[in-house]
Amino acid sequence: MRDLRTIKMLGESLISWKVANIEESPSHWHFPSFEIQEYLLPLINVGAQTFDEYGRTEYELEDCRRLLNTIAFARETLSLMSKETIRYETIHDGLASLNKNELLNTLDMLVKSAKLALKQESNLVFYGD
Repeated sequence: MRDLRTIKMLGESLISWKVANIEESPSHWHFPSFEIQEYLLPLINVGAQTFDEYGRTEYELEDCRRLLNTIAFARETLSLMSKETIRYETIHDGLASLNKNELLNTLDMLVKSAKLALKQESNLVFYGD
């Protein structure tokens, strides 16, 4: 798994997100690794607009509600797993091991941002890599 320093040295970036009408969103609102991003993207692709990994994707209020429901199900599923490491087949690099707590923390950040978007009655905007 590539760390953030290596990713930045290679000139790559991870998908980040913010609430549209708030100028400064927390700097940690991004996927912590490409592997976690790849694992979670199919799960969070619940918007009316198809998720654009390389561009901009906006989730409207209804999309944010769907995202919260989907994440609640995912969190419940992860909490039932006794292992702390989750293995899955990546698109390019074969098997990867993901830390369950990192997945849960990323889902928590997505929940906070979706709830804030709903509270502000604003879109949640994802910026591609």
